[in-house]
Amino acid sequence: MKNITFLINNLFFSGGTQRVLTSLANLLVDRYRITILVFNDDKGPFFELNPEIKIKKIDSKKTFKIFRLIDSSAQIYNELKNSSCDYYISLDSNTVLLQSLFLPKKTKLIIWEHFSLSKNFNKVLFKISRYYASKRAYKFVLLSKQEIKDWGRVYNISKQKLALIYNPITINESLDILDADLYNNKKLLAIGNNVHVKGFDYLLQAWSLVSRNGWSLEFVGLPEQEQIKLKNIMANYTFENQIIVKGSISNIQKKYLEASIYCLCSRMEATPLVLIESQYVGLPAISFDNCEGPLELLNDSGLIVTFRDVNAYAKAINKLINSKNLYHELSKNAKLNSERFKNQVFCEKWRNLLS
Repeated sequence: MKNITFLINNLFFSGGTQRVLTSLANLLVDRYRITILVFNDDKGPFFELNPEIKIKKIDSKKTFKIFRLIDSSAQIYNELKNSSCDYYISLDSNTVLLQSLFLPKKTKLIIWEHFSLSKNFNKVLFKISRYYASKRAYKFVLLSKQEIKDWGRVYNISKQKLALIYNPITINESLDILDADLYNNKKLLAIGNNVHVKGFDYLLQAWSLVSRNGWSLEFVGLPEQEQIKLKNIMANYTFENQIIVKGSISNIQKKYLEASIYCLCSRMEATPLVLIESQYVGLPAISFDNCEGPLELLNDSGLIVTFRDVNAYAKAINKLINSKNLYHELSKNAKLNSERFKNQVFCEKWRNLLS
């Protein structure tokens, strides 16, 4: 049985990256020995992990940052060597240089990239780290066709090293949702952990222009400080209690089933897991056109709006609210479209890559 080690900053956060990592680890544990290295593990994993999966903390006590980085890198190297690790999967090319400069000869580095390259941070150190990753990695697992093109072009990576594996549906695929008419919920849903990055300010502007007629808007996933930011923006409008703001929740499928439309207004996005899962439930989407990844996922299951055009976004909301026929057509397309994101497809592609 081969050994796989993942590296992630933390597991107790409720983000999409943590969810798909948890999902993959649970799917692979029957054939591989799985270890997850984390830098922050004081609270434990947010999502349920198979008890056979080991979680180990990388914790340096060094005072100065440079020495902490060296010490952390040494701890990672020792863990990989001592466990005779076959595959080391890093979920962040921006920091892989600092965390993986030295690897055991046996260990193959896989970059599972969750950032969009065209909208990634442009810090010099991050660029150097991504260049190092492009030369050092055995494989790059990317989330969209556009990312495959961008990484191949910018870093001259051969096609043989690039693998396209879409994020999977991590909610319960046995849900009986075929006959559910989510239109009657009369609710728009937006999910994210950062007001600015997710463009929630744009969505509030658009919502202020909508003829709401009993419809509501719910934001889910914001930490406390981000909730305060959002509510400060909301204070500029009069919404008559038609907005709900929630923090992180583990049962996200409940929120999908309570909604009617999924709203994506991000300033930057790769291939959002929440969009994939909302498609499975049958939620039509409204998305800005600035991010290639989400557009690749839709396939006639949503309305596309010019980036930052909040007036057009409001018109798109009104269009879906006021046309049941259009709503049900897009909802049907969303369910059909989601077939390519099922767990079985996701798991088989990873097993083929690791075989």
